[in-house]
Amino acid sequence: MPKKIIDGLTLAGSHTRSVALDRDIGNAAAASNYMVTAAAAAALRQIGDGLAEKSVQRAWKIVGPYGSGKTALGVVLAQLASGSKAFPATHRMVAGVAPRLSTLFEGCKRYPLTVVGSRTSVGRALAAAVANTLAGWHGKAAAALRRALDVQAGTYKGLALNSVAGELAADVATVAQAEGYDGVLLLVDEVGKFIEHAALRPEEGDLIALQQIAERACTEGDEKLAVVVMLHQHFASYAAGVGRSLSDEWHKIAARFDEVAFDEPVERYAHFAAHALKVKSVIKSDTTLVNAANALYANARKLGVLQAKSESDRVLFRQAEMLYPLHPLTVACLAIISKRYGQSERSFHAFLRGNELFGLRDFAHRHELGEWFGLSEVFDYLAHGYSLRFRDLGAERRWAFALAVLERQTFESGCLRILKTIGVLELVSTGVTLPVSAKLIAFALGERDVGPIVVQCDDLVDKGILLRRGTGTYAFAVSDAVNIEAVYEKAARSGEENLAISGLSSALSQRLIVANKHYDETGTIRTMAVAAGSPGAWPKRQKLRDGELAPDAWLNLVITVKGADTESQALDRIKQETDKLTISAVLALEPDGRAALAEYAIWQAVQREVDHKRLDPWTSQYVSGRLQGVRETIERLVLSQLMPLSDRPGPKYWYQGKPIPRSELMNLSQLASWLFDELYDASPRVVNELINKDRPPSAIVLARQRMFEVILGGDATRPISGDSEYPPERLIHHTLLRQTGLWVEENGCWRLTEPTAEAPIDITHVWDRISELLRSGEGQTFQALLDDLARPGLGIRSGPAGIWIVMYLLIRRSRCAVFERGTLALEVTNELLQRMFKNPSAFELRELNVDEHSMRLLQAYRTAIAAVGSTVGGELTFLELARSLYRWRGRLPEFALQTGRVSKDAVLVRSVLGKAQDPIELLTASLPRLHHEARTKESFADWLIRILSELGMAHRRLQEQVMTEIGNSFEIHGPLGRVRNQLQAECATAASDLGDARLKSFILRCTDLSLTDEKWLDSIGSLIVQRPLDAWVDETIGRFNQELSELCAKYKRWLRVVMQRGKVPRAVERFVGVTLTMPGGQESSLFFAATEQSAHVAREVAASIKKQTGGNIQLAAAALAQALLEVHDADASKEEQEKDHGRRKAG
Repeated sequence: MPKKIIDGLTLAGSHTRSVALDRDIGNAAAASNYMVTAAAAAALRQIGDGLAEKSVQRAWKIVGPYGSGKTALGVVLAQLASGSKAFPATHRMVAGVAPRLSTLFEGCKRYPLTVVGSRTSVGRALAAAVANTLAGWHGKAAAALRRALDVQAGTYKGLALNSVAGELAADVATVAQAEGYDGVLLLVDEVGKFIEHAALRPEEGDLIALQQIAERACTEGDEKLAVVVMLHQHFASYAAGVGRSLSDEWHKIAARFDEVAFDEPVERYAHFAAHALKVKSVIKSDTTLVNAANALYANARKLGVLQAKSESDRVLFRQAEMLYPLHPLTVACLAIISKRYGQSERSFHAFLRGNELFGLRDFAHRHELGEWFGLSEVFDYLAHGYSLRFRDLGAERRWAFALAVLERQTFESGCLRILKTIGVLELVSTGVTLPVSAKLIAFALGERDVGPIVVQCDDLVDKGILLRRGTGTYAFAVSDAVNIEAVYEKAARSGEENLAISGLSSALSQRLIVANKHYDETGTIRTMAVAAGSPGAWPKRQKLRDGELAPDAWLNLVITVKGADTESQALDRIKQETDKLTISAVLALEPDGRAALAEYAIWQAVQREVDHKRLDPWTSQYVSGRLQGVRETIERLVLSQLMPLSDRPGPKYWYQGKPIPRSELMNLSQLASWLFDELYDASPRVVNELINKDRPPSAIVLARQRMFEVILGGDATRPISGDSEYPPERLIHHTLLRQTGLWVEENGCWRLTEPTAEAPIDITHVWDRISELLRSGEGQTFQALLDDLARPGLGIRSGPAGIWIVMYLLIRRSRCAVFERGTLALEVTNELLQRMFKNPSAFELRELNVDEHSMRLLQAYRTAIAAVGSTVGGELTFLELARSLYRWRGRLPEFALQTGRVSKDAVLVRSVLGKAQDPIELLTASLPRLHHEARTKESFADWLIRILSELGMAHRRLQEQVMTEIGNSFEIHGPLGRVRNQLQAECATAASDLGDARLKSFILRCTDLSLTDEKWLDSIGSLIVQRPLDAWVDETIGRFNQELSELCAKYKRWLRVVMQRGKVPRAVERFVGVTLTMPGGQESSLFFAATEQSAHVAREVAASIKKQTGGNIQLAAAALAQALLEVHDADASKEEQEKDHGRRKAG
């Protein structure tokens, strides 16, 4: 039967995971087989020299990685310092390895006082150790010290332990001298836990305690006290591990301890392994196995995995079977892992002696001789059992990625072993500085042919699991777009207080607190949000994101340190809070709870960065895992305080400066219900989640529109829905209209009516509030009404409140007005309601009161509006009058709306009508005020009739003025019909041959008899000034007159020409032409329109001349010609003078 590996191993060795300084310090066997390595000898020599030479420096710190044997070294040091008589075996063991080293401790007799680190203060731990020691001493000095020390009260000589820790250590050394010792060697193991505790609780003064101990040990001339502390890393690294940063004082304290570096090289771990394995002859005699082991370790030295730095290393590697079954890479990697990521459960020595699943012993029991414990097996060992302790977040993320890949993917055995090997090599990449190449992977797997390894790795690259770098190396495909550790460190700089506030806000803001009991009783879901803060940064309400529902109330949680002065300060400020929507409380936390909140905030910042970069899912999974872990810690340490039990009350809550009764036993939901019951005691019970919310979903909005459509349709027999139909609007209608009494059905017809107190849902107080707001005299926007109904007291959601407001407007339609952006809505339509719900701030609502004075005013307006041809439909109300007046004004031509050719009162009334934003104010105040200021004896109705009539006739007067100007320009007197007929008769036929386009258009437009008089005037006006009469302004009239005069002059000149040609026989009846020969021989033609007046004057002139000339025809003709010439010369002289005057004026 083949032999198992375990048959060839002893698995002995002195290092076990159970070595404890306080327990094994007096056990001689604990150090009997201790291997004094070069590093151990150097450390003992440094301390021994200080003691032997009586140096002032008697405070040391041994700094070494996890699993390096610091505790075992501490045991050896304590036994050496105790003297050769107390522990002769230990002195002989050291003398056999390093003779000079043992001589340093000859004659030394110090009492070893041990303190093992824990999450407590240095002073208390020291006091406990001293008390245990004093129990074995019976001298007077010991008794006196016992009386001065009160461990329970935490005092020494009546003072706090941390403030007198140095004095206590010195006093116990004095007592030790009285007991026959040279003094005390104080050994503090796991001092990092004290540092972590101190960083979390700076107020406890651990800084002072450590400082005092170091100073007392280094007192010149007083050698009775020496102190050695052991830690895995430097002070600042411990503090950073719990999310803190140390002040400069801490670094000064650390400098008071002389550092003793204690770190074994990787090759030394091979000696530890051989020492523990102690292979038996069955392995040593197996030539094949011996040759394979030597070849394997020789190859490892060639590759640089291990180096033979000393003769003992070379001897061991030439006898490599002494390390079987450990692969060289296993030795190197486990050495680095134990130093970088290990703790007591994950030390190299624990691996050699432990019994974990997938550990060395388990492997040796399951496998036969000839098989090796390689990196694939190392991966399984690390992936199970105790987790690694990472201090490098990047390495932790890559390890988490490797674990996730192997858990979620199915691989054949070859690929599986490759991935496990790469996972371990990446874990130790900073220690084993070898490229993760196919050659190294093949060596790790015991494969000679690299080709298949390359093929398998490239296939994993194609699948996106591995990355192949340009150097031919492989790595897991973890995104490096974000340096997790750098992001973490950056977020951690924000300070613990700010981080704790942010962490609590995030932990409690993930979901709003629902007042369940209040919801059961009222049907309204109300929520409360949490605002976290501290005495120095008081809680502030978070800004809501777009679309995020606002909470109904806030809970201010002020974080303080339990027992600190800030707790009472925060409570004093809370008692001054008066906000109706805020409950406040002090949340006093232990430092661990504050640290967890800070850690949570840091990881949330990391997650935001990761999400922003959109990295691989493995990175996100890793960060989410860390967040979940911290979240569980917060729930245990912090959130549990907000969920009280009968035997574990929670914090006391305060409201408006007074404590809430029995609030210590309320959870947050009960607290919210208490507040909302206080605030919304008058809220109607609306059990309908479809509409009882501030932002109903789109389906409910459509249902609301369909319900309004039925109501506004005016058909009192039309139901909201069929008897067998159950659309959402039916449920809304039943809850908000039927059950409130707003909707009443009788004989198959429905009607809207005022609500009653007897209805299943009493909203009479809601109705009264709406009425009070609308009758306040100031317009209320729809949004303001919704906000008011939502305030404490009623607390109605916008869903039902909006529908009830609309019902109020419809039921009191004759007295309620709706204004959209300042403009009166003449009708309430479904489209208007949709716009009102979509933009509630743009709509103003108002209800008008009607008294006796108002009724008289209403009658006056009805009379005036009727006088200008408008009627008031429906009930006589200001709204109906305003609608009629607006319709009348809307029909006025543009000229009437701007002309200044009306009276001053008309201008003022027109201006007020145009500028009025509130038509109700216009009717009740503005127009009556203008009547009063006019100081007229007319009644308001008569005055308004006159003004409205004047404005209404302004356009008619313009038409008459234009008609008069056309008649004068054409010298045709009489009505417009006569002018048009005369023009038609004179030139309709001859105008077709006219070459001047504008004159031709003018003549054809003038002779068009197909248009009505009004359209004919608009046509002439549009041709001459390019706009119809109703669009004229006052300046247009002058321009029209000038243009018309010029066109008429052209018309006469053209007409004279065509008359000479005999083409317009009808024109001869109205026009007279005369040609005059001047004295100088020039000729001048005169062309006049003959009128009845000119004919009458002509007859009188002819009779006068005939009488004066005695019937002499020649003389009479000469006289007429001479008179005509003089008239012509006088007219020409006048025109010349006017031209000269115009030129001088222009110059």
